Amino acid sequence: MDIPVRTKSTGLNLTPLIDIVFLLLVFFLLTTQFIEEDGIGVKLPSSNSVTTRDRDEVAIAITKKGDLFVKGQRLPLASLTAKLEQVLGADTTVVVRGDREVALQTLVSVMEKAKEAGAARLVVATLQEGN
Repeated sequence: MDIPVRTKSTGLNLTPLIDIVFLLLVFFLLTTQFIEEDGIGVKLPSSNSVTTRDRDEVAIAITKKGDLFVKGQRLPLASLTAKLEQVLGADTTVVVRGDREVALQTLVSVMEKAKEAGAARLVVATLQEGN
């Protein structure tokens, strides 16, 4: 008499694992800060100090030639104060992203205009040394 042998399939149920991976993906996507970079080609100087970015900030890019850009719009230095007064809030940080070859006088002039416009804080953007 032959006894029937039952074989049971032993396999991993991947459904709970896939659910957890999907939830982790959604969690990281929702909690990640999306940093908006301007499309201006500026080679930043390097520095050892590192700080984080503010949510309320306005970036001013200064190219190698000395051209100024605020929110992707090219501006002459004379109209920078008026433009910053329009876009600055009460507690807004102004980030100056100057090319490493820009003249120091241009950088100082931009920072003066930002202070005149009422910037709460001024920051000069740099790359971490070694990058």
